[in-house]
Amino acid sequence: MEITGKPGKAAGRRLSVGLLPLLPLLPLLLAGCLSGGSDSEAASPQAQALEAILQGESGGSALQPFSACEASGLGTDHRVGPGQTYTELEQVPWESLRAGDTVRIFHRAEPYRGKFMLAAQGTAAAPVRVCGVRSAAGERPTINGSGAVSRPALAGGYSASAEYRLLHQARSLILIKPLASAADAWTQAPSHIQIDGLRIVRAHPDLSFTDVDGVSRRYEAFGACIWIERGRNITLADNEIADCQMGVFSKSTDDNSASVTRDLRLIGNHIHGHGIRGSDRVHATYTQGVGTVIEFNRYGAPREGALGNAIKDRSAGLIVRHNRIEEGAHALDLVEAEDFPKTALATAAYRETHVHGNVIIKRGDTGTTVHYGGDHYGSWPGAMWGEPIYRKGTLHFYDNLVELTGSSAVLFQISTTEERVQAWNNIVVYAPTVQSRLLRADQDIGASWTSGGIVTLGADNRIVSGWRDTSPWHPVGGQLNGAERVTTIDAMPADPAALIAQSGGLLGAPQVR
Repeated sequence: MEITGKPGKAAGRRLSVGLLPLLPLLPLLLAGCLSGGSDSEAASPQAQALEAILQGESGGSALQPFSACEASGLGTDHRVGPGQTYTELEQVPWESLRAGDTVRIFHRAEPYRGKFMLAAQGTAAAPVRVCGVRSAAGERPTINGSGAVSRPALAGGYSASAEYRLLHQARSLILIKPLASAADAWTQAPSHIQIDGLRIVRAHPDLSFTDVDGVSRRYEAFGACIWIERGRNITLADNEIADCQMGVFSKSTDDNSASVTRDLRLIGNHIHGHGIRGSDRVHATYTQGVGTVIEFNRYGAPREGALGNAIKDRSAGLIVRHNRIEEGAHALDLVEAEDFPKTALATAAYRETHVHGNVIIKRGDTGTTVHYGGDHYGSWPGAMWGEPIYRKGTLHFYDNLVELTGSSAVLFQISTTEERVQAWNNIVVYAPTVQSRLLRADQDIGASWTSGGIVTLGADNRIVSGWRDTSPWHPVGGQLNGAERVTTIDAMPADPAALIAQSGGLLGAPQVR
């Protein structure tokens, strides 16, 4: 099975048509990653319960791998590795890739230390694929940003400007953007590109690389392992992405139609160890675009001392499903389309966000779990920044398992009463150490708006005892509806089968509530 397309957006259904072929991957991509913060840790009872549910949902199917890294036969097969056409990444003619081309990176003991840019325009029938050929033991090839070398032939492709040429190199290990040297660069975007099966690591301001001029440079503080300047139908699948400023960043602006990243899909990646100590400006993934789908990934803990979020997103039509999300200041920070408000506001999907089937494990003392609405405040009605361009729609939050630790924890932080949450069929477990067990918190906003959101609890929510809506010493505006429908539990139900029988299971078909 080759992961090149994007599932349909019938997120309110049990499984969209496009997701059906991926069902056998559930145990591999989620259950196989339910072992806690490291591979050696035992799974929590909550994680074990969800794993059993997922295994049952898939009928106990055997684990299925992603498609092998093989040439498509539709273009040139560029082979990199010992005994192959190229021995190093900087030797690959990245600037001249065409639709149907495959770059196959073969595993070797020594990491590859090459930086590159992808500008190709593939098609749905003939995508451009960069993939890793694993070792006999199943190890991914590693691309290490520390000491990585840029391809000199890409100099003009990065930018005609020395300043921007350096910036594009310094903020990424892998960059997706049009060739600056192309006559139609302003109106084009790389398209139908898939990167899969690789270990991509160590592009961080503490480390350096060699630029196209042969000069050693430090990485920028605001950067990412994979930086998408603009793109269409970009898929990042089955990679380990670690130890950068951010794992993945995608950019969108209102400059023209080509400047909006569309249909970005992150699937089955292990993303961990990102951030900068003391900084809240960089995150495990930071996405902006239309039609972003984040699914089946494992988000591990950030770099020690980093203050960023796990998932930060400013997209229209966002879907976050079947991920394991560990830690972050916010596990999910879903805020306004800061850099492309005109496009986002004209897109109906900007008002609809779906978060479902996830395992979220977080220490509550570092921040609220789910933030929805916007994060710039103090604006005025009619402005094109801050509160007027908040999401002002509905967060559909269902089939999730949330495990919160620490001394205090908050599930939702909803920016204004123009944002709503529909929540059903979730399990929320506060650890015994959590003394303040809140569902809602407010945020700073301008005088023209009221914070707190409208949160409606539908059927089949289970929450550990001792929870309350807001703090009695700091009441929150807005509304909490449906509190009487909550089933109070003392701990995670021990029998996953009973959970399925009672609620339809965490992956059960949601109903209109």
